Order: sequence, then C-alpha cells, then structure tokens
Amino acid sequence: MEKFMLIFQGPPPADRSPEEMQAHMGQWMAWIDKLAKDGKYISGEPLLPGGKLIKGSIANVTDGPYTEGKELVGGFFIIKAADYKEAVSLCADYPGFDLGGSIQVRQVMKMDM
Repeated sequence: MEKFMLIFQGPPPADRSPEEMQAHMGQWMAWIDKLAKDGKYISGEPLLPGGKLIKGSIANVTDGPYTEGKELVGGFFIIKAADYKEAVSLCADYPGFDLGGSIQVRQVMKMDM
C-alpha cells in the first residue's frame, strides 16, 4: 500500500444555516467513517482560514490566504491506497463536490532513513 495526501480545495464557505452546516458535517463524518472502516484512512485535519506565507531567504512573511484564484485549501487527509487509480476512486464520496470543491491527490514519497 502507498500513502496519498488528499488536499481539499474549494470556495470560501457560503452562508449556510446551522442545519445545513450540521448536515454537511454529517456527510463528512460518514465519509471518514467509511474510509476508516475500509482501513484506508490514516489521518486528516481541517485548516483554519488565514495563516502565513514565508518567501525568500529574507523570510518575507505575508498573511494568507495564498491562492491566486478563488479556491482555498480547507484541509487534508492521508490515506492508504494501492495506486493512484484506487486513491482517486476513494474520493467518489467526497461531500465537498456538491459545493464546488475539488481534491488534489498526491502520492507521498517514500524516504529511506
């Protein structure tokens, strides 16, 4: 099995009612539970908006978000999959697709230490 990082991108959160937010969070939890039960989920975290971006050798620090477009990175998962094909297929139930979100799938490089 290989490790893959799923990087969740999407538009800034729209104004939603508390009931809509709760329902959407329920979809996330069901997806995480399914991945975990299948032995595919390793870890993941949502990210708070904002942050800092450090560029150059003089450590020029600017406030985030850091995207040129309208999509923000909202969080990530680390999953296990046999290959890219399986990693992509595990994204089929991603609850952010209906809100205009996308997922960047990246394989984690193995490092010999």
